[in-house]
Amino acid sequence: MFDINAQERLQYYVYALFDSGNPNLPFYVGKGYGNRVFAHAMGEQVTQATDQVISMKNELIAEIKNNGRKIIHKIIRFGLSEEEALNIEASLIDLVNYICPDTLKNEISGQGVSEGIIDADDLAFSLSAQEMESDIPILVIKIERRWSELLMQFGSAVNIPVDEIFKVTKGDWKINIDRVQRAECILAVARGLVRAVFVPNGWSDAGYENRKFMTGLLDNSRFNHFVGTSVAHLFSRGSQNPIRYLQC
Repeated sequence: MFDINAQERLQYYVYALFDSGNPNLPFYVGKGYGNRVFAHAMGEQVTQATDQVISMKNELIAEIKNNGRKIIHKIIRFGLSEEEALNIEASLIDLVNYICPDTLKNEISGQGVSEGIIDADDLAFSLSAQEMESDIPILVIKIERRWSELLMQFGSAVNIPVDEIFKVTKGDWKINIDRVQRAECILAVARGLVRAVFVPNGWSDAGYENRKFMTGLLDNSRFNHFVGTSVAHLFSRGSQNPIRYLQC
């Protein structure tokens, strides 16, 4: 544990937790202050995280302890401002998820602004993209994590078939069905760009947690001009909600 003098020198820091049985690959990366790095192994929970994330992390920690292994605590950088720590945390989460998907037990974006590792050509295109503008009702769905999987499978954004994008966009989602039914189209968004546009012919109940998924597709040709435009301005920094309603 860090005493009060050490905590003052540490300021904000970025840390990683390792299983002593697999000491070269972290299972959790986080931003901390004070003795935050030790809180997980002591059973404390982060209120900002979802119940699912908490259970995944705590389940692994319990397994490690029950099997006689140890939690290894590593400080990666310290003496940081909170913003610096957030950016480093997000970058490390991106890198670990890219190298070894599904290894980390924290949320894909952590508390920072994790946006995934971006292909240089795709980044050049996105930085020059025009902002999406519309006055019609639209539902925007961010597919960041699944987009990373598609990129690994197909190599680049231009090689990803539209039907594969639909598979990861159709749901299931926690949505306000009344608002969704007012939307004229659905935008599948990744890395701040519209990757595809869909017009579902309906929504069905997924059977749990009031989640819904799209059923079938209608003609979307009149909305294809949205593809390739930027929606980065529609999401606040660090936003983790994948759903955004526009004019609906």
